[in-house]
Amino acid sequence: MKSPPLKGLWYFKTAAELGSFKQAAEALFVTQAAVSQQIRILEQQLGCTLFERQTRKVVLTQQGQDLLPYLHKAFGQIDMGLSTLKADPNPSTINLSVLPSFASCWLLPRLAQFKNALPDYQLRIDPTEQLADFNEDDIDIGIRFGLGDYNGLKSELIAEDELVIAYQPGLINPNKPLRSQLSKHNFIYDEGRDNELAWFELCDQLGLSGHASSNLKIDNAALVLQATVAGQGFSLVRRRLVAQSLALGQLEIHPEFSWQCEFRYYLVAPERHFEWPKIKAFRDWIITELKSTDP
Repeated sequence: MKSPPLKGLWYFKTAAELGSFKQAAEALFVTQAAVSQQIRILEQQLGCTLFERQTRKVVLTQQGQDLLPYLHKAFGQIDMGLSTLKADPNPSTINLSVLPSFASCWLLPRLAQFKNALPDYQLRIDPTEQLADFNEDDIDIGIRFGLGDYNGLKSELIAEDELVIAYQPGLINPNKPLRSQLSKHNFIYDEGRDNELAWFELCDQLGLSGHASSNLKIDNAALVLQATVAGQGFSLVRRRLVAQSLALGQLEIHPEFSWQCEFRYYLVAPERHFEWPKIKAFRDWIITELKSTDP
């Protein structure tokens, strides 16, 4: 005998448990006629009557009573199988893929807060510029700085940022005209798109030519920050990344300029990962930390 479709068996199981085609239809979000049709087709395929139709209810026949326990077991096995696809294989460790700049400049200085807030979890950090391959890499969640469009993955916006002029203390005097001072110092150029747009906006505001006096171009925000701390010149850096250096007195920022970044910070992962308890806990923690340091 050809196996009946799962839909008919599921409709039968639901109606049998509720004792009503009408209530089964409501639970399944279909019409009562659809439930009746599926069960009628099932009965035809099995060659027996599964329900005795009464005025206000339906009652299982002996054949229906015999079938129901097997369906409970079968659908329970299916649910167990599906749950293994969603299960977290390592519930106590958070495997995080994160940009090196964000890891070194923002996340690492806050590991003590992480341990205090989430003592039951271990954080394993994979610093990389590349988006993780969640099918191949042992990664639970990623933090990306971009536009939030990551094919096949869920992304959740967690924070914005802005670019500011940063420099070693004493290099630039905030009480003197900025234009004449910038022309005297080396510009440490970050090759990111936001940085390019911010530089041209700054030049437009100050009436500069747009050509930076720079012999140092770096495609890495963390290295740009390190070069700035080392006194190699001034730079345009994200405010969140420079916060630790400001607190330590390593850098200052000029009060007269900021540029809102087009790129933003996102949590990125397969959608099912966002349901894991450890990811929910990490998400809540990092959003709280980011809000406490909003520009």
